[in-house]
Amino acid sequence: FLKMSNFRLMLLSTAAAGLVAVAVSPASAQEVEKSMSVSGHVNRALVMSDDGEATTMSQIDPTYVSGSRFRIKAAAKSESMTISATTELGVQANGSVDSQADATSRSLNLRHSYIAVSSSMGTLTVGHTSTAGAYYISNQLSGTGNAGFYDGPLLGGQRLHVSNDTGTGGNNATTGTAVVSVGSVTDAFQGGGSRKSNIKYSSPNFSGFSFAVGHSDDDHGSAGVNYSGDFDGTKVVWSAGIRSEGGTSATDKEMGTSVAFALAGGINGSLAYSKRDLSSAAAAGLKDPDFWGASLGYTMGANGITAQYGVTSDLGANNNEATRMALVVQHNLSDYGASVYAGISNTEYDTPSTATQYDDLTGGWVGIRLNF
Repeated sequence: FLKMSNFRLMLLSTAAAGLVAVAVSPASAQEVEKSMSVSGHVNRALVMSDDGEATTMSQIDPTYVSGSRFRIKAAAKSESMTISATTELGVQANGSVDSQADATSRSLNLRHSYIAVSSSMGTLTVGHTSTAGAYYISNQLSGTGNAGFYDGPLLGGQRLHVSNDTGTGGNNATTGTAVVSVGSVTDAFQGGGSRKSNIKYSSPNFSGFSFAVGHSDDDHGSAGVNYSGDFDGTKVVWSAGIRSEGGTSATDKEMGTSVAFALAGGINGSLAYSKRDLSSAAAAGLKDPDFWGASLGYTMGANGITAQYGVTSDLGANNNEATRMALVVQHNLSDYGASVYAGISNTEYDTPSTATQYDDLTGGWVGIRLNF
């Protein structure tokens, strides 16, 4: 195995080679076509949940899944090369991460700000955006992505309470134990939220395969490989990725893989596995936490239904285990650029402590997303 310093040097070298490759065939100004577009979506959901102590209802922006956003894209394109720029802002009211902590929260945040140079040799991206290899456990062909998945539980902002405790604030009132959110204990180490100021090179497609490598300014290296294919109507997508962290991080690296399939008749499914390697300074006898998940679904025209199951183990302490099960549905209104979705889920969180046990959280939701 390469040492991480050598790994990062390799990533930088590959990115530099990509920069040369994508810029070797500049076009004259007369051949360049310029364009600009505005797009985005608004996503809202009504949520009801029971945490074993109380039942709550709220309206959220599902930031764990796909929060509302607004983007501007500009491009200058010739036959040999395209130079593009993207700026994307998250615009959310009561994002799901705050859905119980602060129902009046408002957020305006920078999601992407980058320039990309593309040619037949690949794409070089410089700026604030997702790192190379991100979303490595996000593969699905279920048609129900707006209703949540492994890497984005729609109830991620809901709270788990200690059993037999009636506290509703930031701590459980009787025990003083801090409440925990569904999203924090069901972390899938998915790499998708890893947006950083970075440089990355993405290869062109080679018979269904592609790869990406990159490096960010906080001493973070990343790489990933993807595959997609269609075998007489059976679709398959697969990804694997790894990302390292800086020397001061409690995490050394995260890695994962997922595969999804869809049969011509509508049956689809997926499997995913991911892992976080703790740094030697942070480990102190702790196991490296991991996640695995599986889904099985069926699509018929504009409709999809999927059953999901996922388990996160050893996160925060040895023998901690969070299990999340969900049944989700989605109906796509393609003529309107909209989708209506709904779901129910149950989250169970077990710890080795006999003094602190958590009630299950059961919840349901219905939402709508409109693209523009």
